[in-house]
Amino acid sequence: MLIVYGADWCEDTRRSLRYLRRLGVAYLYRNVDTDAAALDEAKALNHGRRRTPVVRVEGEVLVEPGMRTLTGAFVRNGIIDRQDATNRLRRLNVGDLERGIRIGAGAGLALLALKAPRALKIPLVALGAFELLSGVAGWCPVYNAFGVTSIGGPLDHPIETERDTWLARQDEVLGPQSFVPGP
Repeated sequence: MLIVYGADWCEDTRRSLRYLRRLGVAYLYRNVDTDAAALDEAKALNHGRRRTPVVRVEGEVLVEPGMRTLTGAFVRNGIIDRQDATNRLRRLNVGDLERGIRIGAGAGLALLALKAPRALKIPLVALGAFELLSGVAGWCPVYNAFGVTSIGGPLDHPIETERDTWLARQDEVLGPQSFVPGP
C-alpha cells in the first residue's frame, strides 16, 4: 500500500499527488493537519521531524521526494515498471499551465482566422486546432517526437516546479536508466 502523509497547503505534497494521479498509481492520502494519528506516523517515519510529504512505498520511506525518486521507488517495489511509467508519462507531456495557454491560444487563433485574409485562414485554423487539441489532451506530438516534457517545469505549476527550465527530456523526469532499473 502506498501512503502519502502530507498537507493540503504544501506545494511538494500537491506536486507528488499530481504525479501519482498522472501515473495512475493508487495511493492513500493522510492529511497531517487534520489527522493527529497521521502526523504522529509521519513524524515517526521521519525521525521525529515534521516534513511533507512523507511517502511510504512498501517498506521504503521517502521524504519530500521528486518525480525521479518516486518513479525509482515504484520500479524497485514492483508497483510499476520503467517502460509502463515512460508510456504513461508520454501520454501526458504538457504541463497544466501550458495546457491552459495552448487552449487560449488555439481559440484565439481560430477567432483571428475569421478576420484574416483568405490566404491565412486555413493555416491559422490548422495551427489553432493543433494548439487547442494539444492543450485539451495534455499531449503534444512534437514534444513526444523529441522525447521532452514540460511536466515538472514552470509551465506545469509555477509554485510547485521541480526545475527552472521549461522543457526537460523524459528520461530526466523518470531518472537515468542506472537509477531506475528496467523490468
